[in-house]
Amino acid sequence: MPHDSQQPPLHPKYRPDIDGLRAIAVLSVVIFHAFPEWLPGGFIGVDIFFVISGYLISTILFENLDQDRFSFADFYSRRIRRIFPALLLVLTSCYLVGWFILLADEFMQLGKHLLGGVSFVSNIVLWSESGYFDNVPDTKPLLHLWSLGIEEQFYIVWPVLLWLTWKRRVNFLSITIFIALASFAINIATVYTNPVAAFYSPLSRFWELLIGAIIAYVMLYQQESVSVWRRSSNALSIIGLGLFIAGTVLLAKTSLFPGWWALLPTLGGALLIFSGPNAWVNQKILTNKVLVWFGLISFPLYLWHWPLLSFARVMHGDVSFQTRLILVAISIGLAWLTYRLIETPIRKGGRNRLKVTSLLLLMVVVGYAGWSIHQRNGLEFRYRKMIVIKPEQVHDLTKWEDKGMYPRGDCTPGFIYPEAHICAQTKSDEPVDMVVFGDSHAFVAYWGISNAFGSAGHNVKLVGKGSGCLPLVNQANDTCRDLINEQIAWINQQKNIHTVFISFRNPLENSASLDEVSNFKKMVRATFQELQTSHKKIIYLIAIPEARINPRLCVGDLPFGRAINKEKCSFSEQRELSNQALYRQSISDVLNDFPNITVFDPATVLCPNGECSINSSETIMWMDDNHISESASYIQGKRLFTLMK
Repeated sequence: MPHDSQQPPLHPKYRPDIDGLRAIAVLSVVIFHAFPEWLPGGFIGVDIFFVISGYLISTILFENLDQDRFSFADFYSRRIRRIFPALLLVLTSCYLVGWFILLADEFMQLGKHLLGGVSFVSNIVLWSESGYFDNVPDTKPLLHLWSLGIEEQFYIVWPVLLWLTWKRRVNFLSITIFIALASFAINIATVYTNPVAAFYSPLSRFWELLIGAIIAYVMLYQQESVSVWRRSSNALSIIGLGLFIAGTVLLAKTSLFPGWWALLPTLGGALLIFSGPNAWVNQKILTNKVLVWFGLISFPLYLWHWPLLSFARVMHGDVSFQTRLILVAISIGLAWLTYRLIETPIRKGGRNRLKVTSLLLLMVVVGYAGWSIHQRNGLEFRYRKMIVIKPEQVHDLTKWEDKGMYPRGDCTPGFIYPEAHICAQTKSDEPVDMVVFGDSHAFVAYWGISNAFGSAGHNVKLVGKGSGCLPLVNQANDTCRDLINEQIAWINQQKNIHTVFISFRNPLENSASLDEVSNFKKMVRATFQELQTSHKKIIYLIAIPEARINPRLCVGDLPFGRAINKEKCSFSEQRELSNQALYRQSISDVLNDFPNITVFDPATVLCPNGECSINSSETIMWMDDNHISESASYIQGKRLFTLMK
C-alpha cells in the first residue's frame, strides 16, 4: 500500500483516563492472583485490556487507512517496540529461574511455554494442555501469556482485514459489527459445550476487542451521535464502572466464562471509554495521578506479577499472605524499572530499524532456547536424582511404544477421558486376555500391570473412564451407568479375557450417610456378580493411600529447590487407614461373599513397614496428591505378578 514518508502515521490523542482504566484492569488481575478472596472476579480485568486494545489499535487503523497513511511495516514495527522489550526480559528471567528450581517435566513444559510466548500462541498451547492430568495452573509461570497471544493474533488478522475492507470500499463499521457478532455467537455456543475452548480460542474472544473497535469507529465518524450521548456522559461513566465492579463481585474462578458474563467488563470498559475524558468517573477517579502511574506500568506489571507468584507456589505450595504481599510489591518495582529503563528508551528515540531487527533476533534466540529445553526433556542433567514424573505418560501417548504398550488397536470400548478416547494394550494385533478396568487410578495402575504381565506374554487392555464414573454397574448417573454397563458387557463377551483387574479411587468419606454406603455396597456386589457370570478371575486393588500433598514439594535436589516439609512428605499408613476406614470396611463386607476374588492392597508397596514416604528409593512414589507415579506403578505391577504366580 502506498505510504508517504512525509506524512507520519496518525495516533489517537493521549487520554490519561484510559491509563487510569488500564490501572484498574491490571490491579484487579494482580489482586485476584495474589489475594483471590479479596476480589473473586478480578480476572475480568483482562477483558478490560481487550476492549482498550481494540479501541486504540482500531482508532489508529481507521484514521490512517481513511487518510491513506497506513503502512504495515510501520504498524508492526511499533508493535514490536511496544511489546517485545518487556516480554523478552520476563521470558529470559523465567528461563534463568526455571533452570535452578524446576524439575525436568516442569522445565520441559516451561520450554514449550517459552516457545509459545515468543510466537504468540500461548493460548493455543494452554488449550492443548488442558486435561485431567494437566499441571495445576498456579504452577505454570507463563500461564498469563494466553491473553497476550489473543491480542497479538488480533493484531495480525485485524489490520489485514481492515486493509482489504478499505481497498474494496466496504464500510468499516459493517464488517466490524458482523465479525463481532459472529465471534460472540461462537463464544455463547462454545462456553456450554467446551468452556476451555471458549476461554482460550481467539474465535470466541475477538468480539471483546471488536467492542473497542466499534467504539473507535463511532467516536471518529459519528460525531453527532456522540454529542447526543455525551450529554449523559456522567451517567454512562458511572454505569460503566458499576458494570465492572459488579463483575468483580459476582463472578468467581468457577464461573462459566466468558459467555454472557463477559458483557459486564467489556460493556463497562466500552462505556468508560465512550463517555470521554470529561465524564465524572473519568475525571474524578481515572485521572488520579496514582492510577495513571499504574496505567503507565500496567504492561510490565502484568508480565512480572504472575511468574513471581507462580514460582513461589512451585517451591512452597501454599504461599503465606506476607510473602504474596512482598511479591506484589517486588513486581511493582520491577514493572517501574522495566518501564523506565527498558520500555521507554526502546520505544522512543531513533534507530528504529536496528531496534526492531535486534528485538526480532532476540525473540528467535529465546524461542530456540525454549524449543531446546522441550526437545531435551527438561535438561535432566541439571540435578542428580532422576525424578520420574513425565508429562508424556498422559499427553503424548505415542511414547508408550517405548514401554511396549500400543495406544492403538481395537478401540472398543477403550478408556475414556473427558478430552480423549484412549486405546491402550500391550500387543496391538493379538486377542486381549487381561483387562485393567476402572477410573484414573486404573489408568496409572495399567503402566505397571501391562509391563509385568506383558513381559510374560499376556495382552493387557485398559478399559474404563478416567473422570466422574466408578467402574460399577447400576449407578444413578445415566451417562456413567450406560457406559459402564456397555464396557462390562464387552468384557464378559470376550472369551479370551480370563482376568480383570479392578481399580478405582475411594469414593466414600468417613462421613458418608448410611444410604450412600448401602448403595456403594450394592453396586460393588452387583459388579462382581456380573463379571463372575462369565467366569472371569477378578483381582481387586484396594484404593491407594493418598499423598494429600503435591509430591514435587518433596524433592530438594536443585540448588534452590523446594522447601521440604518432612512431616508432610512422610506419613504413617495408619493415617490413611483411618481416612479410608468406612470404605475399607464396606469393601470387606462385600468381599466376604466372594472368596474367589483376589485382593491386593497397594499399601504394601507404598507403605512398607507402615511408613509411606513420598520420596522413596530415589524416585517419587506419587505423581500428584492421589495418583501413584510411573515408578510406583512398575513396582506394584511386579508385586501383583509375583502374587499371581
